[in-house]
Amino acid sequence: MKDVTTDPQKVERILHTAMVDFGQQGFLKTKTDDIAAQAGVSKGLLFHYFGSKQGLYIDTYHTAFDRLYTIVDQQVWTDATSLTDMVTRATRYKIKLQLQYPVEFRFLMQAYIDTPHFPPRLQKEMSTMMQRTQEIGNQYIAGMMQKIKLRPGARMADVLAVVNAVTSSIMVQAEKDIATHGYTKIEELESLIEDINRQLTIVEHGFLPD
Repeated sequence: MKDVTTDPQKVERILHTAMVDFGQQGFLKTKTDDIAAQAGVSKGLLFHYFGSKQGLYIDTYHTAFDRLYTIVDQQVWTDATSLTDMVTRATRYKIKLQLQYPVEFRFLMQAYIDTPHFPPRLQKEMSTMMQRTQEIGNQYIAGMMQKIKLRPGARMADVLAVVNAVTSSIMVQAEKDIATHGYTKIEELESLIEDINRQLTIVEHGFLPD
């Protein structure tokens, strides 16, 4: 946000409206005119606070990210007994947060989808921030990964990439199911938890007979 005197309530309304609209329509289709009107402010004030549509988007991303990652409770999975157990617990917890903070999750997922289509400057900045997000996620499982003895030739970076691919696909499906069926409880998404448990068991132990 630009270094200007702001009205906190108006800033909050703008950021919330932007999070909803960007999350539902994506960056390119969302109009700052609509955000300003829905937030009850002038377009001039919006640009006075955030400088540009790209500036607003970046501040919206930081708001969504900080709102979620500052409340993460790592104790949910720190005593896990295996990689599968840890990531399954973490995914269940993440889906609970998704149910609790649907607007933030929808925005962050749409940001990931939109990244290749951003204007060059925004694309560069968002790619850097998303890399940071991924690094934080990897740090969460680093402790467990250090306990695992990899087979010869296997690289830790490749293991992390596979685990992230599995968990990302489950989170995308969770988003679709929540939107389609209006789920509000983790129990309604338990089948996805079972899916990731099976898939990660294969990742951890393989799928060919000994």
